[in-house]
Amino acid sequence: MRVVRDCLDRQREVLAPVKPRCLFSALSDRHAAQIRRIAEAYGIATAYLHHAMTDSAIRAVRNRFEQESGDLDAVVQLKMLGQGYDFPPISIVVPMRPYGSFSEFYQFVGRGIRVLLHPAVIGRVAPDQQFLDVVYHAEFGLDGHIDTIYRENDMDRPMVHNPPTLGKSGLGDLPGSAGVDTATRPDTFVLFEPGSITSRVVHDRARVEQRRLEREREALAAQYAAYASNSDSPVTFDKFTQLLKEMSE
Repeated sequence: MRVVRDCLDRQREVLAPVKPRCLFSALSDRHAAQIRRIAEAYGIATAYLHHAMTDSAIRAVRNRFEQESGDLDAVVQLKMLGQGYDFPPISIVVPMRPYGSFSEFYQFVGRGIRVLLHPAVIGRVAPDQQFLDVVYHAEFGLDGHIDTIYRENDMDRPMVHNPPTLGKSGLGDLPGSAGVDTATRPDTFVLFEPGSITSRVVHDRARVEQRRLEREREALAAQYAAYASNSDSPVTFDKFTQLLKEMSE
């Protein structure tokens, strides 16, 4: 939660005066209520949404979250703000549960990939300067889904940065385990443990362009290999690519 709070602070600096929002996912309504309590303890104004709430209560929470005059930084939701939900100020997503289905995970992460076109940021914060922070516990086993996002979007594996592990003095009085305790009620209990934090950039414009050029050259190399194998006196690769370029023009 400390990382989430830090991400919100950084996003506020980039997007001001637009207020960035955070979206959590949870296992159950009791789990959502617990996440809200912990977030509030870290200074993140939070509410939660679940299907057991009345329509008027849901509307009230959404208004507090979505309106510029609203008082909420974050919402914890249980499969409620899924496909079709479009709210660009969401710039931090925090999956607080495992996702067996990649499509469900990607749908949740997708709530935060809308480009912000607010008048206050147009011309000042370009789309390629807007970032989505995805914060999750390694124990949830979501790395495979993140890798799928890289693979399906032809993104290179990024450099991984490992900030120094916090010492005891940086953990305050948070509850924790000795490494042998088991959370027997995962829908109602969250286990706190000291741990390291790994952050990585999914992609940037330079990396995407570099990968595009590499794929283009790989395709040309395959074409040249097929051509050379069927020609008695093939031209050089550079000449071959130049001829293809001239033909396409």
